[in-house]
Amino acid sequence: MKKLKKSEMLRRGQVEHVKAERNLLVEVDSAYIVKLYCSFQDEEYLYLIMEYLPGGDMMTLLMCKDTLTEEEARFYVAETVLAIESIHKHNYIHRYPNHC
Repeated sequence: MKKLKKSEMLRRGQVEHVKAERNLLVEVDSAYIVKLYCSFQDEEYLYLIMEYLPGGDMMTLLMCKDTLTEEEARFYVAETVLAIESIHKHNYIHRYPNHC
């Protein structure tokens, strides 16, 4: 579950970004994009209920491993390219690949 504080989204000017992310997760069915099962909100938070993926995200991996082998780096770069390609097919653009 991803829990997003509404006041923080407003403060950071991220409302449209979060809407686009939610819409993308609803629309795109890809092995490279996490599945969104449902979303809901209360007065303070927006909640996104997503597929559980053990192991976490790329940032967590990099923090734990410190350095990837060349083979691991090739694998993750290829996975990232395939994920971005799958969202491009639905007319979405990932503008900040360094945040993948």
